Amino acid sequence: MEHGEAPARRSKHSKMGVTSLVIAILATVAIVALFVIAALVGASAFGGADPQSIDPQSLQDSPAFTGLALVGIGFLVCIILYFVGLVLGLVGIFQKRRKRLFAILGTVANGLAVLVVVSLLVLGAIGASVGAPQ
Repeated sequence: MEHGEAPARRSKHSKMGVTSLVIAILATVAIVALFVIAALVGASAFGGADPQSIDPQSLQDSPAFTGLALVGIGFLVCIILYFVGLVLGLVGIFQKRRKRLFAILGTVANGLAVLVVVSLLVLGAIGASVGAPQ
């Protein structure tokens, strides 16, 4: 280092890291809201009906089907957002001359969400294979 040069220091927080954390928070709030919406739509459409007595054709003809389909699409969008947030967080961690706090927080939050989603999918697959007739 030449005389008079200031040492390189991290100046600002990584914008990608901040975005990653914001995505994790917003997607989690959206997931909670989608669960509430799905419960309300299901309760209003099928109230006290026994789930075993609902046939697929009556479900498809129900006005609640569109609402539940939109909730499902919302869940998929949130999962995609978690993956985007995870990638942005990882990129933010490796930026030079940027503070990494929000990038690390965003990566951990999105990574945990992705881990939960993958775990639920695996448990669902295991449950389906155990409960399936042979």
